[in-house]
Amino acid sequence: MRSGLAAALAALLVAAAGCSLSGEEAETSIRLVVPDKNVRAEGVECAGARPFEHVHPGAPFTIEAGDGTVVADGELPVGHAENAEPEIDWGVDRIPTFCVLDFEVALPERPRYRLLLEGSRPLEFAVGKEPVVLVVG
Repeated sequence: MRSGLAAALAALLVAAAGCSLSGEEAETSIRLVVPDKNVRAEGVECAGARPFEHVHPGAPFTIEAGDGTVVADGELPVGHAENAEPEIDWGVDRIPTFCVLDFEVALPERPRYRLLLEGSRPLEFAVGKEPVVLVVG
């Protein structure tokens, strides 16, 4: 009886290990915030304003796992302007905004990642709470 239980537990552990190492990818939502405080109408399409003009639709990005392995790449989508200080009622149509780019990317399960954009420092993140919010610095 004991050997049967041990064999069943061993088979369960092997199956669980196989699932976690299967290389399956999961869609991850990323919210890339460009804190440019450019004056725009809220909701309009945007790209990063100075000094963030490198963050624009079509700009290439790469995502690396913590060990430096490239796990995803692509091009940034168009952004949309969001109120930079929502607690203020500006009383006008054009207000200080952040440009926010929302996109999905398929990532294999890893503990840590780095988003790489040309002209910007790497943005470190882990997947957990979605969307992953990254602020360009």
